[in-house]
Amino acid sequence: MSVQHPTDETVSTDAQAQIDDVVLERRSWNYGYVGEDTKGRHHHVDRKLERIVVTKSRADRDDSGAVPVFSLRGPILHTEGILLGSMGEGGDDLRRWIQFIDQEVGDDDESGWAERPVSAADQAYDILEEVL
Repeated sequence: MSVQHPTDETVSTDAQAQIDDVVLERRSWNYGYVGEDTKGRHHHVDRKLERIVVTKSRADRDDSGAVPVFSLRGPILHTEGILLGSMGEGGDDLRRWIQFIDQEVGDDDESGWAERPVSAADQAYDILEEVL
């Protein structure tokens, strides 16, 4: 006999989600924050369903358990399916999304991103780009 524990990762597909409703809940390894665009929209990566999720707010982080859990409150403004790398890291689709927001939301003189977390991979890429 095996013991089964319910998972705390849920997704709501209700199109009528209210502003305060939790529409996505993911453990840290299934969640990633892409950044905030200049129109105040927050872009998240749902690694479990391989998609970008755009909301009006940042995720809430719950550190009460052994693994942090991130919760997104509705409504979901947009979702976009993407393919991620083998370990769940960003692939070409995620890089294209970042460039798309940069070009389509931004003005001629400024980026479409108001805030983007800087990863070690981004820093290494920038250094290599300067050297080459």
